[in-house]
Amino acid sequence: MKKLLLGASALVLGMTVASAANADCNGIYLGVRGGIVDYNYSKSSGTRLKELDKKKLMLAGAIGYRYNYWRTELEYVWRDKNKWHKSTGTGGGSRLSFESYSYMWNNYIDFAPYYWLSPYVGAGIGWTKMKFNSTSYNAFGEWDDNAWFNHTPTKFTWSLGGGLTVKVTNRFNVDAGYRYYDMGSIHKMDVHAHEIYGGVRYVF
Repeated sequence: MKKLLLGASALVLGMTVASAANADCNGIYLGVRGGIVDYNYSKSSGTRLKELDKKKLMLAGAIGYRYNYWRTELEYVWRDKNKWHKSTGTGGGSRLSFESYSYMWNNYIDFAPYYWLSPYVGAGIGWTKMKFNSTSYNAFGEWDDNAWFNHTPTKFTWSLGGGLTVKVTNRFNVDAGYRYYDMGSIHKMDVHAHEIYGGVRYVF
């Protein structure tokens, strides 16, 4: 009888500790992320994708809420400016730049949130502010004011991705993942981006 009572007590205590640990994983959290973004674009008519010449830095901050296997958050994503040069072959050319930042609402599913290693998938919707500038010059290095343009549209954006979480403590998590973005169109181009990031989250 003593062994039975001892075993039952241990079981109840274990369930209580596990329940408390699970509860510690839930709540409001803050997150920061950093990584690289690789843009590509295609003509709206559907021609093949073309990549811009440089991968650029991205930084993001998020505030969210986690409950068991589900997370939801609001996120701001900043991406560094991408600059490149296009030659006309006659001594002239164009200097172009592209940059963007996004406001996203993301939702995630954590497949094993109470284990030290957990894969996850996520999807988001939001808006992206894009800035596309172009200035042209002739063979003498003179800038052509009539060939300058600046497009700054705000477009609906959606994203899909996934990754892996390492649970350092019940409240502190380290993430690594990938996201694909569809940012809409700018200057007759459909803009897409691939993002690889790492980050940390803390549940309060």
